[in-house]
Amino acid sequence: MKAILLCTGLAVATALAAHQLHSLNQRVHELESQPRVTPDETTQLAQRLDQLRRSLQDARAEFEADDRAELVAARLDRVSDALARESSRLAEQDQRLRHWETRWGDAEPERLEGRLDELSTDLGQRARDLEELRALAARTSAQGDAQLSELKARVEPLLANREPDRLWHELVGPVVQLSGDLTVGSGVLLESQRRASGEGWVTHLLTSWHVVRDIYGTIDRVDSPVPVRMYEPSGRYHDETAHMVAYDVGLDIALLEMDLDVAVPHGAKLATREELESVRTFESVYAVGCPLGNDPIPTSGEIASTAHAVDGLNYWMISAPTYIGNSGGGIFRAADHRLVGIFSKIYTHGSARTTIVPHMGLATPLPVIYEWLDRSGHTARLGLESNVRTASAPK
Repeated sequence: MKAILLCTGLAVATALAAHQLHSLNQRVHELESQPRVTPDETTQLAQRLDQLRRSLQDARAEFEADDRAELVAARLDRVSDALARESSRLAEQDQRLRHWETRWGDAEPERLEGRLDELSTDLGQRARDLEELRALAARTSAQGDAQLSELKARVEPLLANREPDRLWHELVGPVVQLSGDLTVGSGVLLESQRRASGEGWVTHLLTSWHVVRDIYGTIDRVDSPVPVRMYEPSGRYHDETAHMVAYDVGLDIALLEMDLDVAVPHGAKLATREELESVRTFESVYAVGCPLGNDPIPTSGEIASTAHAVDGLNYWMISAPTYIGNSGGGIFRAADHRLVGIFSKIYTHGSARTTIVPHMGLATPLPVIYEWLDRSGHTARLGLESNVRTASAPK
């Protein structure tokens, strides 16, 4: 601002000086046109003219010496350019503002507010849905963990039960061969019990009545010893004898006692009554017996029926292959290797030329045997009170 005032002052001074100089020139011209001019007047005019010239020179020198004029002019140019750019931006913003005002007017604010309310409601519903999905996922995960644990608990014993040594010990080892001159059958050793006196052991076996009957040949020989062949894991065997304790012709079941005073190494574990109530069709089982006089042979299959009546008696039909000689052998549940029945009969087809149907065997179920033992008073004798009433943990 000072530079502008200075420039303006210099310009005014210059103009005044020029005007005075012009006036002086006119005055000099007038004096020169006078016929006579005194020396004093000439001297005074010359002095006045010199004074004016010096003033003009000083003013011009002072103006030319001030180098800020160009700097001020340059700054003014930049300010002018900045003002022009800002003016252009303001014009552009004004145009945008007018455009948005037009769109806002066309969009009807009420409709936009309604749409915003709808979006807010929809977002709220989606949040609730997500929360329900999260809760469902948590429940599903918990149920999946529980089911996985249950499946693991069921599968691990099955995998453990697939160990060959354990399979032989719990399925094949308890099965023995009963034989006579013209017949052969099977039997199942039960776990040995210590005698009441505390000295020695007693071991019983279950078999079918008709196996013992055929070995005796006649009913009046029931007090005679029955040959029993016991097997070892190596394939070797040794022969012992047993004597009759009780039998039921109608149920085709017999209970014998081994003529031994030592515990047998392999005895069958019996399923409890509660466990037997859960047996259903398709339950996996093993049938173990001595078909055709062979060493004990295990075959696998399923319970085909738990309600198969023959001559008014109920049998369980199994699909595990069996043959002549399996009678009196054991039917073991595959899940835990517990005895669930004693093999009794096998279906045949044809009369002139009989054909055996190996996958249609009939077994006397253990619940029927338990009832018979209760009636005959042998449950306590066999130490089976806990087996009959409550489930025991598998060993």
